[in-house]
Amino acid sequence: MAIIRDITERKKAEASFRLMAKIFEGSNDGIVVTNTKGHVIDANKAFTFITGYEKSEILGNSPLLMKSERHNPGFYFLLWRRLLKTGSWNGEIWAKRKSGEIYPKWLSIYTVNDEHHKTSHFVGIFTDITARKEAENQLKKLAHYDPLTGLPNRALFIEQLKWALKMARRNNKLAALMFLDLDRFKLVNDTLGHQAGDLLLIEVARRLEKCVREVDTVSRLAGDEFTVILTNLNTVDEASLVAHKILQAFVLPVNLGNRDIFISTSIGITSFPSDGTEIDKLLKNADTAMYHAKELGRNNYQFFSHVMNQKVLDELEMETNLRNALKNGEFLLHYQPQIDLLSNEIVGVEVLIRWKHPIFGFISPTRFIPHAEKTDLIITIGVWVLQSACSQAVQWQKEGLKPVRIAVNISGTQLKRQDLLGTTANILLETGLAPELLELELTEGVVMENAELTINTLNKLKEMGIRLSIDDFGTGYSSLSYLKRFPIDTLKIDQSFIKDITGNPDDYAIAATIIAMAHNLRLRVIAEGVETQEQLQMLRDKNCNEVQGYYFSRPLPEAELKQLLKRESKF
Repeated sequence: MAIIRDITERKKAEASFRLMAKIFEGSNDGIVVTNTKGHVIDANKAFTFITGYEKSEILGNSPLLMKSERHNPGFYFLLWRRLLKTGSWNGEIWAKRKSGEIYPKWLSIYTVNDEHHKTSHFVGIFTDITARKEAENQLKKLAHYDPLTGLPNRALFIEQLKWALKMARRNNKLAALMFLDLDRFKLVNDTLGHQAGDLLLIEVARRLEKCVREVDTVSRLAGDEFTVILTNLNTVDEASLVAHKILQAFVLPVNLGNRDIFISTSIGITSFPSDGTEIDKLLKNADTAMYHAKELGRNNYQFFSHVMNQKVLDELEMETNLRNALKNGEFLLHYQPQIDLLSNEIVGVEVLIRWKHPIFGFISPTRFIPHAEKTDLIITIGVWVLQSACSQAVQWQKEGLKPVRIAVNISGTQLKRQDLLGTTANILLETGLAPELLELELTEGVVMENAELTINTLNKLKEMGIRLSIDDFGTGYSSLSYLKRFPIDTLKIDQSFIKDITGNPDDYAIAATIIAMAHNLRLRVIAEGVETQEQLQMLRDKNCNEVQGYYFSRPLPEAELKQLLKRESKF
């Protein structure tokens, strides 16, 4: 007699059980099983690896043994309510290892039901997400903080400013925004290198943070630009106190290795809500005030005013009009004759730019040249002047007029440009003007700003055969030690000395001294602004070489100067 029973299902169940046991033990995720009373009845190896608890230490105990104190009771109440209602819960949770270390984990909890559909066990599966959280925090830091100084970056600054304005509205208080730019920071980078510049920025950030309260925010926007958000102010005078404190913080030098560096900052301040309520407007206002502080000599602070805003608008309009003037050919040249006092003949002309606006008429160079020098427009305008003047001089020669020297003013921005030499050489080549008929005029301030570099550039211009002169001599700060090294041909006595030369002994002495010094250095001298016979005679008596001024001729348009050159007789 034999009894045969089909055990296929049992074998399948045993195989499934062995598979589940292998998965249970081999899983990289920690797994813990509890009964309905909350006592641990099983845990895998990964559980021990993550928590530090051996299986024997946790069996019979509650998982609350690993509970951190970072969650309030309400958190666990919601967790259990969802688990019992839906049969599962998952989310981030803070737990405690056996060592006491608090760490983040991703936890999933499931209910297990018996054959009667009643809960018999709970299974928790968790993963240590410490590395992921650290990576997230690092990404968050990179997204919101400046990696060099550790200060909030532009993105976080905007969020903090939004919050500050919101709090100011809610509490009926004031807020202030400061925009700071370090004075001459580029000089540190250029001379000591970017590593020294970085160390300086780190120290600047540290000092700024010491000048404000914990509720305030110091940010680094870019380069050497910083902002400070001041919150919960009663009056704007409180912002003045902070600004003064910041300026004082930079009185002491910054030590960069083996040298001390003195640095200062210019600060623009705007207040909320009096100056504006929108973030973009407040930023623009603070930036405007900061540039006003720089114009007033740096190392100071200025509050925004609507007068400043109008000035900025005027500058933007002027820049637009200048660009249109270049495009529409609104510029023209006038020429003022320069007379040799021995021959009484015209030997040269100074080239002067004029702007005839289609609506406003002639606009003085004293108005538009400073605007052009603040932008790259001065380069474009300078090239146009040089090109046009050289072409005109050659055209006069083609018409049979006597060759005359043309004197063209060069700005400091042009002199600093590496392409000045190449541009000048190309213009001479294209126009065919002889180099000795071109004279470039530079002011004292321009040639002395970077004397060593200037000497190199002037020498190369001189090698090309171009004449060089220093304009407005006597008003700047020329050093005689440098002056004798400059390859200069001519000194121009500023008209401010010529104006009162007949009635002011000091002006007469200055003019006489300049003439004598120039002759001792084998330089020619030209006096500008000559308007009377008396002035002319005194200059003749001192052997001045050349003169120009209204006594002989005002600056003339091209057609009038050409007529003068055609009928020229001795003055």
